[in-house]
Amino acid sequence: MIGVERGVARGRGAPWVRGIAGLVLAVAGCGTPDQASRPAATAGSRVAVNRVSGDKLVASAIAAVSRLDDFDEQRAYEQAFDRLSQWSHLTAAEAPEWRIDPLVATVRPDLRTGVEAVLEQPAFDAREDMWYLRDHRWLADIAEVARGDVVDDLAVATRLFEWTVRSLAIVGDPPMVPMAESPGTRWYLPGEILLTGRASGAQRSWLFVELARQAGIDAVMLATGDAASGNSRAWLPAVISGGEAYLFEPTYGMPVPGPAGQGVATARQAAADPTILEALSLPDRPYPVKAADVAALSVLVVAEPRSLSRRMTVLDAQCASRHGVRLATDATGIGTRAAAALPNEDAHVGLWEFPWETGRRRFLDPSVETAARRELAPFAITFAEMGRGDRQAPRQVRPLFRARVREFRGDLDGPDGAKAAYLAARPSKGLIQQSLQEVPPEQTAAVDRLYRMMKEDATYWLGLVTLAEGQPAAAVDYLRRMTLEAAPDSRWTDAARTNLGRALADLGRIDEAAKVLREDGSPQRFGSRLLADRLERQAAVAAEKSPESLP
Repeated sequence: MIGVERGVARGRGAPWVRGIAGLVLAVAGCGTPDQASRPAATAGSRVAVNRVSGDKLVASAIAAVSRLDDFDEQRAYEQAFDRLSQWSHLTAAEAPEWRIDPLVATVRPDLRTGVEAVLEQPAFDAREDMWYLRDHRWLADIAEVARGDVVDDLAVATRLFEWTVRSLAIVGDPPMVPMAESPGTRWYLPGEILLTGRASGAQRSWLFVELARQAGIDAVMLATGDAASGNSRAWLPAVISGGEAYLFEPTYGMPVPGPAGQGVATARQAAADPTILEALSLPDRPYPVKAADVAALSVLVVAEPRSLSRRMTVLDAQCASRHGVRLATDATGIGTRAAAALPNEDAHVGLWEFPWETGRRRFLDPSVETAARRELAPFAITFAEMGRGDRQAPRQVRPLFRARVREFRGDLDGPDGAKAAYLAARPSKGLIQQSLQEVPPEQTAAVDRLYRMMKEDATYWLGLVTLAEGQPAAAVDYLRRMTLEAAPDSRWTDAARTNLGRALADLGRIDEAAKVLREDGSPQRFGSRLLADRLERQAAVAAEKSPESLP
C-alpha cells in the first residue's frame, strides 16, 4: 500500500474551516503508461495486473481519508484524489454497465439542472468527491461501532437510531422544506453535521438512513399526502426489514411504539390501529399524522446525487466489500422494496429532495457558508503537541477535531483516544489567558469566545461518551454540573437536559429524570414529555409489583 501513515507530512494541519470553505486542489496528471517500454502481455494478464494495482490505489485513497485526525487534512485529500484518479484511468475498460436511475426524473427541475453531467462524469472531483468519501468513511465507522455485536436488522437499526438521537442535538434549522419566510442557513453536508453534533429533524432523518445503509439495511423516508398532485409531505424514516416498514420518529427522539407500547410499530400496524399514532399525542398537542394518513403513504428514497453517479457506482463495488464503506445507492431497488412493505403497495416512489436541496444551498448560498465557518471554527484551534521521542519536534494538532474523528471510529481510551483529546480541548483559564496574549487586542474577545465554545463542546461530548459507555454517574456530572450549571444558556442546554434525563433514568432516579425531561424546550420537547410520562408509568408499575407494596 502507498501508505498515508508514513507519506503525509506531519506539519501544521490545515484549519478545518479553510478545508471546508476554500480547498482548491491541483488536478494531478495521470497519463497512460508507455506501453512500448513494457514487455508484451496478454489481455488476461493486463486485467489481473490492473486489478491488483487498482486494489492498492483504492486502499491508499481510503487510508488517506480514514486518518484525517493524524495528518495534514489538505494533503490527505490530495493523496486520495490522486490515487482515485489513477485508479479510474487504470480500470476504465472494466467499468460495468451503468445508467442514470429513473427516479432522478422525480426530482424537481431546478434541483436537477446540471446534475446529469455530474452523474455521468467518470472522473473524480478534487473537492466535493473527496468530502463525500470522507463523510461516508465516518458514517461507516459510526455504524460499525454503534451496532456493536447485534445482527438482527431491527435491533441494529434501533441502536443506530439511539446513536442519532443521543449524538445529534436537535435544532430547528434547516427546515424539512425551506420557505421564503424560513429558508434556513444550516444546510450542511453529512460530515459537517456529524462534526457539529447538531441536526434538524430532517438532518437526523437523513443521517439515520445513511447509517442504516452503511450497516446494509434498507431505509427510506415516508411521506403523507397525495404525491400524484404534488401535495405530499415528508414525514419520518422507516427501516425496511422482513417485508415490513418500521417507523422511527427523529423529531420526537423515539421509535414509534408498537401495539401496547411494545417494540417498534410498522406502517401496516399504524394504518390498521389508530391507537398506535395516538400514543404520540399529548393533551395539548395531538400527533399530526393519523392512521388514515398512513394508509396512503409514498416512498422517498434518500440518495444524494453523488450516490447515483457512475464513478461512485464503480468505486462502490470495491469499497463496500473490502473497506466497509458503501458509496452508491440502488434507488429504484430500495424504492421497490419499500413500496412493497407499505399498507398501499401501489405507493408512489420518488427521491427525497432534501439532500439535493442541501447540495445546492451549501455551495451557492453565501449565508450557508458563513454559518458553516462560524460553527466549525472551534475545530480549527490548534495546540502544540510535544513529540514522544527525543528527536521528534512538537507538532500542531486540533484537539476537538481529533476527538470527534476518533470517537466516530470508537477509539475512546488511552493517551491517543477520543476522551484524552476531548480533555485536551478543555484548556484551563490560565492557558486561555496565555493564548489571548498572543493575539491583537482587537481580536481578544472573538478568540476568547472561540476557546470557550471549544471547551463547552468538549465537556458536553465527554458527557455523551460516558453515557454511551454505560457510565451514567459520570455522564450526570458532565451534563449537569459541568454543562448545565457552568453554562446554563449555551447551545447545548436542551440537548444536555434530554441526555441528562436518560442518564438519571439509568441510575433509577426517575423523578429527577422526568423533571429534567419536562424542561426541554427544543423541537424534541413533545417526545421528551412522552418519555417522562412513560418513565413515571413504568416506575409506578414496578413499585406496585415490589414486595414492599404488598399488604
